[in-house]
Amino acid sequence: MSSHDSSAPRFRRPASMYPSVAESIPGEPDPSTSTDLAHDSARALLDGVFHSSDPEVVQRVVSLAADDGLTDLAALWSASPATTLPGALWRMYVLHTWVRRSGDEVARRYRAGSRTVPGLRYLTGFAEPPEVTQVQETMDDILRGAFTGDLGLALRRAGAVATLLAHGTAHLADDDRDDARTRQAERLLRTGEDLIAAGRHAEAGRLD
Repeated sequence: MSSHDSSAPRFRRPASMYPSVAESIPGEPDPSTSTDLAHDSARALLDGVFHSSDPEVVQRVVSLAADDGLTDLAALWSASPATTLPGALWRMYVLHTWVRRSGDEVARRYRAGSRTVPGLRYLTGFAEPPEVTQVQETMDDILRGAFTGDLGLALRRAGAVATLLAHGTAHLADDDRDDARTRQAERLLRTGEDLIAAGRHAEAGRLD
């Protein structure tokens, strides 16, 4: 497929994205380069923030999905496997966005899930019992840690959050006999497993 084909995906440069990442995104990349673009942009974002001492840069990246929506990140990273850097960051941003937007529901599912997998509570870092604001702030801290601290640990913590929420969602689905919620539980569990696997890859130096 030609890069000028009208069916080729269009990539928009988000204004608030870290400059070195935005500059690496052409207007209409050839689909054959999309994998390299995903990896290069994710690495540029991670390296740019990690080596920055400006707290505003860090906060801008934490708020990236909220400011620009998930459309730009989806175009860049959503097709990447979970055990790659763009794939792992994509899953973290999706989970972070959902927690920020649905705090009440997340806290409810967390409480339901913590009865089944209590060991994961310590890894998530959520307070007991969780309050909406605290849950959202902790998710901010987890995402911030991916860029400024231990990437492997941040990914495993995000995976623990998703896994625990999956169990809580499954409990509520059983109580309500809700098939849609059962499917949500399955997706959350898969996300949790993906993030934990990505965390292990990061700790082994194999998350590229």
